[in-house]
Formats: sequence, C-alpha cells, structure tokens
Amino acid sequence: MKLKIYILAAVTLLAIACTKEETLTASGESGAYTLPQGNHDFDATIKSYYDKYGSYLLYKFSNRDSYWTPAGWKNAAYDTINKRWSSGFLVKPAEETYVPAQLQVMNRLWFRFYSDKFLKEFLPGKVLLCSAVDSVYLGYDFTTVPITSIKLEKSVAAWFNYDAINVNFGNAKVLTMTPQDSGIFIWKTNTIFMQSIFARKPIAATADFTKITSYATAFTTQAAAYAAGSITDYYASNAQSDWEQYILAMTGYPESVLNTSAPNTTRSYVGILNATKDTNGKIRQRYNLVRNYFITNYNVDLQMIGNAAIAR
Repeated sequence: MKLKIYILAAVTLLAIACTKEETLTASGESGAYTLPQGNHDFDATIKSYYDKYGSYLLYKFSNRDSYWTPAGWKNAAYDTINKRWSSGFLVKPAEETYVPAQLQVMNRLWFRFYSDKFLKEFLPGKVLLCSAVDSVYLGYDFTTVPITSIKLEKSVAAWFNYDAINVNFGNAKVLTMTPQDSGIFIWKTNTIFMQSIFARKPIAATADFTKITSYATAFTTQAAAYAAGSITDYYASNAQSDWEQYILAMTGYPESVLNTSAPNTTRSYVGILNATKDTNGKIRQRYNLVRNYFITNYNVDLQMIGNAAIAR
C-alpha cells in the first residue's frame, strides 16, 4: 500500500513539474525563457510586461525564436545551388544601451492603443527586441551578362513569424525618431500585430457583420464587391477575410483617407467609406459594426490607431 502511495506521489509531483515547465516553454522550443535576462534597470520593466500580459519581451534570443514556424523557417537565406536569395526577413538583437528607449517607443506607439484585456489575450508569446529588422527579397542586376540575382533589403519596423513579433529600433535611431518615423512605426507594427493575431488566434466575424453581405455568388468586379460591402479582392471574398480587412483598414489608415473619393475599379482601403465605392452604404454599416465590436468588447478604438498611422 505504501509503495502505491509513493508511486502516486511521485507521478503527481512529476505532473506538477511538467505543468510548470509547459507554462514557461515557448511554442516549438524545448527550453524555458528566464527573466530577467540581465541586471539592467529595464529588466524590471520587461518582467512587469510578462507579469501583466504573459508575453516575453526578449533582447537575447535565438534564430529559432525569430524565424521558426510549423510550416518552416521564415528567414531569408542564400540558395547555394541556384545562387540566389529567398524572400523573407533577417533580424539582429537589440543593442542593450537602447532598449530603455525602445521600450518607451513600443509603449507609446503600440501598447498604449490597446486595453490590458486586449493585450493579455492577443499579444504573442514573444516580442523580440531588435536592432535591425530587414525585409529581404530577390532582385536582378540587368547590367551583367548573364543577368544575375541580387539580395535587396528594406528596413521595416516589425515582422512576425509564428509566436513572435520582431520589433526594430533597438539602436541609436530610436533617439532621433521623427514624427514621420513614428507614424510609419505605428502603421507597420500594428499591422503586423493584427496579421499575427489572424494567423495565431483569429477573431471570428460576427453574425450581424456576416449577414449584410451575400457571398453565395462570386463577385465579377471590384465595384460589385464594394457595392455589396466587401472590401477584399472581389475574386476571393468571404466573411472572415472581409472582417480582417476592415480591421486592417482601421488600424492602418486615417478616417480622412477612408472617406476621400477614389475609383472603385481597383482594391484599396482609400475611399472605402466614400459613396464612390460605398454606393449602397453597406461598407460604412459593416465598418461601424467592426469598430463598435472592439470598443464594446475590449475598450479599444481601432480607428484611433489608423488616425495616428502613416502607411508606407
């Protein structure tokens, strides 16, 4: 009898230990993250974010943290066989001297737009503090014979992989950010945040939003899609994609841009609330439903983000 009790106790302790480890283990990883990562004053700030939202803000991280997803690695890489770069992104960890300023920028241009409830539910498991986040894509040098491929890079404010968002400006540039830099940071980082939510934990379109537009018959033109209240590409419309496009329109563009007049023949967020595109008033009706959903359920006005953003 005692032997059975000892075995049961051992199994129970093992289960508890495993449960605790799982709460600290990143998706796809075998080891846990430890906070603080150093002995800086800003480590206390980072720990406070983890305590409040359950998300690790890391300035020391691995390539796996940055690039790994269940579908494969997302970093740009050189193909030695075909002698060309793949598209993707590349990052470098933040310079620790600039992490305090970087954290202030993230709070001012990202976190402050959301309620604690929203951030606790939707922040990814990791936010990686970087000194460089570069979008990498393939280009060609037409001055050579034969034509050769070249690596092209563009610095961006943020990128996401699976359970991590990589954030730029952990470098000296954080000290000299202009209003233009800040507006672009708001646009890119919040767009990436929303896209990461769609990929990890989609927010389902509501029934009242869905019933306004019929998808039973495919739209034949973008103008027809707009008239029905759909702002997705007319040939790929469905309720969930439309719901997400409305979110991106609000977080990425000021109301003045959404209300301006623009042609209804091609898809863009510009002018979606203007009668030129919104011929039947259904876009504005759906826009209000999405905006009010987040205000009511999360105390977050997504359009306030777009009003501060500068799309690029």
